[in-house]
Amino acid sequence: MLQAMFAGVSGMQAHQTRMNTIGNNISNVNTVGFKTQRVSFSDQLSLSVRSAGSPIKGSNGGVNPAQVGLGVQIGSIDSLNTQGNLQSTGKGTDLAIQGNGFFMVSNNGVVEYTRDGSFDLDSNGILVNPATGVKVLGYQADLNGKVDVTAPITSASSIQIPLGTRSDAKQTTRVGALGNLDAAAALLSTKIDNTGNLSKSAQSTDTVTSLTTVYDFLGNPHVVQTSFTNPVSGSPLTGPGVPNGASAAWDVQIKADNVPVYDSAGGSGKSKIYQVNNKWIFADANKNPLGSVLKLDGGASKNEGTSITGTDGAPALSIDLNFDQMTNSLAASSVAGSADGNTGSSPNWGCSIQVYDSLGVGHLVSFKYTHEHLGANPPIGATGRWDWVATENGQQVGSSSDTGNSPLYFGSNGLLVGGVKQNLTVSPTDGATSPFPVQVDNSVLTQLAKESSAVIGSQDGYTVGTLQNFTISSGGLITGVFTSGQSRVLGQMAIANFPNPGGLERGGGNRLKESPNSGGAQVGIADAGGRGKIATGYLELSNVDLSTEFTNLIITERGFQANTRIISVVDGLLQDVINLKR
Repeated sequence: MLQAMFAGVSGMQAHQTRMNTIGNNISNVNTVGFKTQRVSFSDQLSLSVRSAGSPIKGSNGGVNPAQVGLGVQIGSIDSLNTQGNLQSTGKGTDLAIQGNGFFMVSNNGVVEYTRDGSFDLDSNGILVNPATGVKVLGYQADLNGKVDVTAPITSASSIQIPLGTRSDAKQTTRVGALGNLDAAAALLSTKIDNTGNLSKSAQSTDTVTSLTTVYDFLGNPHVVQTSFTNPVSGSPLTGPGVPNGASAAWDVQIKADNVPVYDSAGGSGKSKIYQVNNKWIFADANKNPLGSVLKLDGGASKNEGTSITGTDGAPALSIDLNFDQMTNSLAASSVAGSADGNTGSSPNWGCSIQVYDSLGVGHLVSFKYTHEHLGANPPIGATGRWDWVATENGQQVGSSSDTGNSPLYFGSNGLLVGGVKQNLTVSPTDGATSPFPVQVDNSVLTQLAKESSAVIGSQDGYTVGTLQNFTISSGGLITGVFTSGQSRVLGQMAIANFPNPGGLERGGGNRLKESPNSGGAQVGIADAGGRGKIATGYLELSNVDLSTEFTNLIITERGFQANTRIISVVDGLLQDVINLKR
């Protein structure tokens, strides 16, 4: 009977341990990063009353062993490392791990592990747990923002975020353009190519007229009316201003938007158009040929007329009228003109960016892009062209016409085929290095039929600044933000995982220690190698389930009570035995 009493005692002790564990779980229901524990029981040694016997051939069968248990013992106390709920705090240094892994901290030179991510900066800018002062471990970046994640993590690998420290200025060496230049932008008309015939058999009263639409710089249309009148012929023609060999002549009157801009018949002294050696040409007062082109550019030559007035603020339009493709045959007279250019959105686009000299002084560089005709010798595959000019403080610092530069040429797919890399030169007068070159990278600029949106979206320089803030990414990358607008990597959080996280030993203060059964720490960065990602501005709550704990509390209470009954019953039986001699 004493065995039963001692079995009851072991049951009381085991249930007491389980009650202690449940109490600890409930008390830590609001502890950040706490992992609930459970107690498992196992039986103790059993006293063999009879050994097992094997069956005897031709006789009795086998006999099972007869054993009496000696009570219960604690089999294990396990940690349940399930994910706890995340609570938003809005604090940038509060961190939670979503998934496997532990933060690494240094406690008086000893590396420990925790799921408690309630961190902050101490007076030295070191990331710590402010409740205990343990230092968070990770990879510190160098002055260029480079992080060596292959470096070993030791107790000295604390992370320092020195808010208020100064960053030196960096001179700009490169700017990058991005966005779009509208392929449907207006294109300035520059010429009218006239074709057709001015008949050899024309009568003196014949008039031949053509109408052609041209476009000014802003894409506004203008109608050019070209009229040929007063034909004369002879072999050869003679008279003032008539070039040698002329066999026919017509007066030329041109109107733009019904406004006269050229008239050889109106007493202005302008040249008629003459047929010489099967070509229609103009001539000066000395009978010298002036070619087959009539220029509306405001010039004073005999083959030049008034330029066309632009509308809506567009500058005056200069147009070359080409007549070299016209003939002089017996066929009926007929003339048609074909102009280049088109209407569309604004052919101008501008943007600007601040670049920095070696002292960190900013210089605002403004870029102006202009839609132009392809011109001579464009790159193979080019279908569109934009010229550019860059200015700083009113002074030109670069353009597409500078030596080594070129216009921006685009292909039929809207991508650049020429002008990817351009250069400009800024000349500060504040004592900084002067001049200094800046490369313009246009590689991602496009020309598609949508509104222009080109910007100079990046540059690699910055002024002097101080570290004022920082962010931590889901991968644990710590990025500092300076007052200069510069961002630089300051470090990387280290995350450790274990083959058996349940084998870690609890050391108090929400910290765990490596044990022989936990396996070695597998250290690396978050969101890689099976390690979880980091949620910034969140804390992981305890994973204690109160409903489960209260249920276990009732079961444990009943178990404890049952074991006390064993002792009281055995005590009564022993009392009955003692009373036998009375």
